[in-house]
This record gives sequence, C-alpha cells and structure tokens, in this order.
Amino acid sequence: MHGGQGHQGGVAEVSSQLTTGGGSTVQLPRSGRFSRATVIELGTLVALFAAYTVIRAAQGTDVPAALAHARHIVDLEQWLFAHIELPLNQWLAGAAIVAVPACYFYAVFHYLATPLVLYRSWRVGGWIYRRGYWSIVIASAIALFIYARYPVAPPRLVTGLGSIDIMREFADYGWWGEAASAPRAIGDATNQYAAMPSLHFGWSLWCGIQMWSFTGLRWRIAAVVYPTLQILVVVATGNHFTLDVAGGAACVLVAFGLVTWARDVRRRGETTPAASAGAAR
Repeated sequence: MHGGQGHQGGVAEVSSQLTTGGGSTVQLPRSGRFSRATVIELGTLVALFAAYTVIRAAQGTDVPAALAHARHIVDLEQWLFAHIELPLNQWLAGAAIVAVPACYFYAVFHYLATPLVLYRSWRVGGWIYRRGYWSIVIASAIALFIYARYPVAPPRLVTGLGSIDIMREFADYGWWGEAASAPRAIGDATNQYAAMPSLHFGWSLWCGIQMWSFTGLRWRIAAVVYPTLQILVVVATGNHFTLDVAGGAACVLVAFGLVTWARDVRRRGETTPAASAGAAR
C-alpha cells in the first residue's frame, strides 16, 4: 500500500492505492488532510458561490419580462400545468402535515446536501471528485448566464394561474417569509425571478449522480430518492414549473458531459504520442 498526491485539471488528488494479487489497483478513500491545492479549490468554490449569489440576486429588476416568460412556459406546458402541477400545488396547500415538511425540505436540503456530497466526493478523491467539482462549477455558471438573459417568475408569483405560494402560506412554521426559502429579514436581497433553470433540482441531480458513484446501497438509494423528492417539492410548492426542472437538469447534464469530454480529449492527447513513439521503435 502506498500513498500518492497529484494534481490534474486544477484538482488535487490525495489518495491511497492498494494493488491486489491480480495486479489490479483499487483506490482507497482520502485521509482527512487538506492539501494546499484543496484549500485553494474550496476557497475558489466559496468565492464562486458568493459571486453567484450576488450576481443572481441582482438580476431581478425586469419583472414584466419575467412574468411574460412564465406565461409563455405555461402556454408550452398546457396540459401538464393544468392537470399535474396546479392540482398538486392546490392539494399541498390543504395538507399541512405534508406541506410543512416540504417547506423545510425546500429551505434546507438545497444548501445542506450539496456541500456534504461535495465533501464526500473529495474524500473519495480521483475522477469522482474532479468530475463533481468542475461539473457543479460549470452548471452553476450556465445557470447564472440564463438568469441574466432570461428572467422567469415562479408560478406562485404569476397572478391568474391559481398557484398558491406554499412557503408563504406556512411561513409561521419556519424562518422564511414571502421570498421562498430566504429568511424574512433578507427577502428583498434575493431574486425571485430566477426560476429558470431550477438549480434546486439541478444541484439535487448533481448530488444524485455523485452519490450513485459512491460505495454502498444507501448511497444508491439516496441518489434516486433525493432528486425525486426535490422534483415533487419544487413543483408542489409553486416555486418552479416542470420546464424549470428540465432546465436545471440540462445545465447539470451538459456540465457533466463537458467534463467527461475534456477528460477523454486529454487522455487521447496523452496516448497518441506514446503510441507514435512505440510504432517508431
């Protein structure tokens, strides 16, 4: 058994490897030590998240456009909104025993699960961490660009649709007010017109993909259950249309695809010179 430390694609790898009798190599989880590169990566991620929060909050001034875009989404969804999303939202409004946990789920897990899964990915190390790190950065950047160019109001803020603001209806049970999951005191500092894409779902899908790569049946179960519940919650609470959810999924899947493509290109670039050198001997 031996330890190794490397740096590929801007991401540190601190892991151990075990060579089995058959000659295959098994990568073991990282130790709890933070390398200098890892500290820089995490600091960069925190800075990016802060910039994302500030810039996202600043893109909520064109309310007429956001409302118009939301109505356009309703026109596209038609039957789906009228027969699935709206009845689900109205049912939840009358079921406090389900609505209150749904509000807490919406307010908490988005900000709790994502860093926990990222930390677990770091502990696992290797490709799983590199893939997770860069994919969430890229997905968030894509979403931020869309927020700036295409504001969309959530169903709960569009008059005439019949959608009920579940978080507002049950605000007495938690810390949130009229601005979705934002605490009452800072609701005005958030952008409520950034519903497309839904990163509440997008980040939960990111968590699901990462957790599916972890060892253990419980991680696999969580990988399916968490994003599934998130879809139901974001739609039922009136915070997102189903197309917003699809947009969040697209951001994450495109990001994972780009990261995987970049890895494959790099591998081909590394193997081609070696193959050429072997043929020349």
